[in-house]
Amino acid sequence: MRVVVAMSGGVDSSVAAALLVEAGHDVVGVSMQLYDASQGEERFGSCCTIDDLHDARRVAHGLGIPHYVVNLERRFEEVVVANFVREYASGRTPLPCAHCNSELKFSTLVEQAAGFDADCVATGHYARVTRDGGGVYHLFRGADDRKDQAYFLFALTQAQLARALFPVGGIPKDEVRRIALSRGLRVADKADSQELCFVPDGEYASVVDRRPQAARRSVRPGR
Repeated sequence: MRVVVAMSGGVDSSVAAALLVEAGHDVVGVSMQLYDASQGEERFGSCCTIDDLHDARRVAHGLGIPHYVVNLERRFEEVVVANFVREYASGRTPLPCAHCNSELKFSTLVEQAAGFDADCVATGHYARVTRDGGGVYHLFRGADDRKDQAYFLFALTQAQLARALFPVGGIPKDEVRRIALSRGLRVADKADSQELCFVPDGEYASVVDRRPQAARRSVRPGR
């Protein structure tokens, strides 16, 4: 079975790819470039950086699978960052990671899978999918309660869940790192990334300040 795997350059997606290769699947690695990290005026977090793309490529090379980078800078700005700015400026709590994972990354992965004539798509999320007797797919939390990421994927459709694989969803994080180490993956000890990749040093307001026109459209006078 041909599977397209989203490879972020982290340990989870790397192990997901490795497990699929070992299971005998025809695996294609895809990484997503979300912003131009070379821009000197902005600093970004430790997620989705150019170094992460290089790590993903090296892991893919070590596994003997093809690896492609998809430029999603414009879509990331439109789907994720712009929504964050509007919600923040309107006094609501944004959900950028949910938008990014469901509306951008996963939808793009499905599109790429069609181009590669792949049967399924896979990520390193700590989540699980099951199908009941009536043919309905259900999204469940990952086996490791400390790392559960199912809440990022609540917007996935039945069509998307039907093609989704989460190879590390049933494995504790400590075991994932042991698997990476035993396979010689150079990212085995790589730190987890938990902050928003497009927010410099946790300064959320600065993101809004840099996009005043988008924010201004959302602001409503008080009563």
